[in-house]
Amino acid sequence: INGLGPQKDGRGNICPVTIILPTLAMKAKELMATATEDYTANLEETFLSILDQKITEAKDMLLERFEWICSQDPKSARFMYENGLMAGYVPEEGIRSALKHGTLAMGYIGIAEMCQALFGKNHAEDPEVHEFALSVVKRINEYAKDASERHDLNISCYATPAEGLCHTAAKALRKQYGIIPNVTDHEFLTNSHHVPVWHEISIFDKLAVEAPFCKYPTGGCITYVELDSTFVKNTKAIEQIIDYAFKELDIP
Repeated sequence: INGLGPQKDGRGNICPVTIILPTLAMKAKELMATATEDYTANLEETFLSILDQKITEAKDMLLERFEWICSQDPKSARFMYENGLMAGYVPEEGIRSALKHGTLAMGYIGIAEMCQALFGKNHAEDPEVHEFALSVVKRINEYAKDASERHDLNISCYATPAEGLCHTAAKALRKQYGIIPNVTDHEFLTNSHHVPVWHEISIFDKLAVEAPFCKYPTGGCITYVELDSTFVKNTKAIEQIIDYAFKELDIP
């Protein structure tokens, strides 16, 4: 938003935060369970209300972190600024001149467990559940676009690659709510919008389930499939998978 356009080199995510979606789903169920008779909101509305609050908090956290980082002396990362690793650096203007081109990323984790907690099935098992899951990611993306304009910074939706957080968050969720099948009974939460690893699904169906999400996390996303070692010699099959992902589904 500050002049580099689609340039990727010299940018990157400056200070991402992640919304742990299954926690919000469990909180929504808690509120519904204790609601009075005249409480009119349904479970989905309650969840979305909590989500909106957390998206706003995530944005505030990002802005606070950004200001803190921008207050640092360039000497704290001298090599980075003096060698052009961050684009747009103007010494007279300080490191904000470079960091304003980076991305403040609002991440998310646990779409699958969120759906399981709310609906009793994940987003690969039911088209309506899939549509709701997609609306959650769209909601984060739309807020990010609006916040980018309001704050003149690159605020984005981000499919968090939560290699460490997926374990930490699962442990905390289990401690708070106990063991819930396909929500807290594993040692990890499922990364971003991926199909859970325990859900049996074909390669092409997995790609098709995840593909619609990919256009919304503009701060970054990843799509993967796991192949048996026998695929190494079957280059035609690998090409078919890649062509299907790129050409049919438009996965980045």
